[in-house]
This record gives sequence, structure tokens and C-alpha cells, in this order.
Amino acid sequence: MSRFRLIRVSTCLALSLSLTYCAGGGGSDGSGGGQGGTSTGGTASGGTAGASSASSTGGTTSKSNGGASGAAGTQAAGGTQAAGGSQAVGGSQAAGGTNSGGGTKGSGGVSSAGGSSGAAGTTTSTGGVSSAGGTSSAGGASSTGGVRTDTSGVPLAKPGDSTSTSKKYLNLGDMRLLCNRWGSDAMNCSQTQLKVSANSDNTIGYDFTRGVCDPKHGHPDYPEVEFGVAPFGAGSSDLTSPAFSSTTLLPIQLSGLTSASVTLDSFNSTYQNPGYYDTNFEFWISKQNPLTSSSPGVYAEIIVFLDWDNVRESSTGWPCQNLGNVASYKLCHQSDTWGSGWRFFNFELNGQQKNFSGKADVKGILDYIRGKYSGFTDDMWLTRIEVGTEVDDNTQGSAKINNLTFEINGTSKSIELAK
Repeated sequence: MSRFRLIRVSTCLALSLSLTYCAGGGGSDGSGGGQGGTSTGGTASGGTAGASSASSTGGTTSKSNGGASGAAGTQAAGGTQAAGGSQAVGGSQAAGGTNSGGGTKGSGGVSSAGGSSGAAGTTTSTGGVSSAGGTSSAGGASSTGGVRTDTSGVPLAKPGDSTSTSKKYLNLGDMRLLCNRWGSDAMNCSQTQLKVSANSDNTIGYDFTRGVCDPKHGHPDYPEVEFGVAPFGAGSSDLTSPAFSSTTLLPIQLSGLTSASVTLDSFNSTYQNPGYYDTNFEFWISKQNPLTSSSPGVYAEIIVFLDWDNVRESSTGWPCQNLGNVASYKLCHQSDTWGSGWRFFNFELNGQQKNFSGKADVKGILDYIRGKYSGFTDDMWLTRIEVGTEVDDNTQGSAKINNLTFEINGTSKSIELAK
């Protein structure tokens, strides 16, 4: 979501593989001031009008490098036996930095007694707890004492958890729910109230109340779900979320991307004061991998509005230019000099919905743009996908999501909460 984007624009596009409606929400990442308005500075994590988000510092990756296994089933001193007891000669590394089964790490730190070390190194048995498939990596989750945590050690959120602290988040497994109030922070607007929550019925959502922070509408807040990592690079002032990926599925180079989608089960928004807002999903493209480069070079922000305030479509607002159509979405605005100089593509859903359910083909939208606009190359990276609500001045309401699933190359990840 672009960081200084004039949230006057409301566009909604995104290829819908299967749309069932009910009512939706959108977002702003705080790193760019959009055209069509006076957006000045401000950073945010993920939406339009100024997207900012997290770029990976490389994360803390724990790689298996062949991993160590107990020789022929040697039992670890902590009481955990390496599954199978065999080791891949040469030590293959689990993609994304996950530990291979049998080489788990926990909190006991006891080396497997007598276990033969893999050519690339050994792993330790953590308190005798096996963490099959749930190991720590750049963007992965680690299992410590049976509790799944992310790279920063934040455990899975439980029903009833919430936070109102700016830039804090709830760990939802391969995604995170961000309390992203970049616009209010940038404008030193202390009156804004924003809370993100994991609800007792296993849904997620957020509540927001914003007064007058920026009459020019250039600095929205963006409560959101982030899947992946920001495209800005470690140390960037645009970061408003952790500098590591929430999932091992992203970032991914475009040359290796065969499918990408987001499926929403009832993204429902209600407003006590429907001032200036949009609900959306969006995704980001960078020139290099932000997990390995401190300056990856943001190339494009693509945002799709699902619902928006009517001022945006008025003659005094930012009416859609209708530059083309893909599936259930129309391309309303396009700029090659958005934010800090990246390209911007703003779509709108044909027929806005305050309660949206459906599946959008992210890869299909990207393919459409690449076919219509030159400049994208296969060596670029898809860094993250986001779902959220851009909240601007004089707006009060709430949003609730029953479930949310992100899919990359046939692998799907849904909301995960602790029991």
C-alpha cells in the first residue's frame, strides 16, 4: 500500500477466480505519496497511498545444511530420536530456510549422542521435542518447547489476543496482523485509535477511529494482514513491519512463479462514520530479493480496491479512468512515478462490496499488467501480498475476516491460531 498515497483514489482491480460477495477492506503501506493529491512523506506498511512494509534483514535463518541425524536412529540425550536416523549426504538445505525432518532444534540444546554429523553440520535436539516441519527460517516459524514462534520469537496469537501498539503484530502462522498506523505516526496524530485482534470465534479483525490528521488525505493508516516481506530493504525508513518474511513462500522470483492467489472468506466492513477509506488487497514487485539486498529497488505496487468511499469517484475526487479490464476488475489509475519513484497500478472491483468473499488470481493480474506495460523482467521478485483497510480522516468502523488463504505455486497457507 503505498505510503503517501492520496487516499483519494479508489481503485479496485484484481482478477477474481471465484467471487462471492459480502463486503471488503483495503490498505496503505506507508511508503509513497500518491499522485492525484498532495501526499507528503509518511511511511506505512503495506497499502496504497504510501506503502511501507517490512523488508527482510535477511531474517534469522536456521538452515539444515544437510542437517544432522542420529546415526541409524541414535537417540538424542534430550530424549528425542532423529526420525529415520539417516542423513542426506551433502546436506541439502530446506527451501526457505526450514529444518529438514530429523534435524530439529528446540530449547534444550542437547546434541544427539553418537549421532553422525551431516557434511554441512549438526543440529541439536531441543529438550527432546521434535519439530517436524516447523523450524525456524527466514520467514518460517520455529517450534520452541512445543510452541510455534516466528523469527522474532513471537508466538502464535490466541483467540482473545489484541494489540493497539503501533507497528506491533499478531503472529498468524505464515502471515501477521499488523497494527499499522503509519499515517497518524507520520502526522504526529495521537487521537487515532486502532486495535487489531484475534477474536474468540477464531476470526480476525480490527477497530479504528480516526479524527482529522491530514486534511489533504495523503497519510492514511493501514490495519492489514501481511503475507511475505516489504520490498524496501533492511534499514529503510519505509518499513513498518518486521524485516523478515512471514512465510518461506515469499519472496519468489517471477521466473519461478507459476501461480499466486488470495482467497477471502467474508471480509466484512462496517462503519459508524464512513469518512474516507478503501478496503483492498495488494502486492509488491522489487528488482532484487529484499532478504539478501539492503537496497532491493521497489519496482511496482499493484493495489485492488474492493470497497471505497463515494467521494473518490466524484468529479472532485479521483474518478476511475478505466484503462482496461481483467476478470472482475478495471484498471483505473497508473503512474510510473509513484511514491519514491516506483510504478503504481490501481484497480477497482466492478461493483464495490462491503462484505467480500472470493478468490483473486494475483498471478493473472500480474500477467495482465506485464502484457500491457513493458519493463517487468523475470528476474524481479514478488515480495508480499497484503489485505487491509486504508483509514483516512473522519472515519470510524471495524472489519472482520472469517478466514484468509494465500497460495503460491500450489501451496496454500491459511490463518493459524494457537489452541
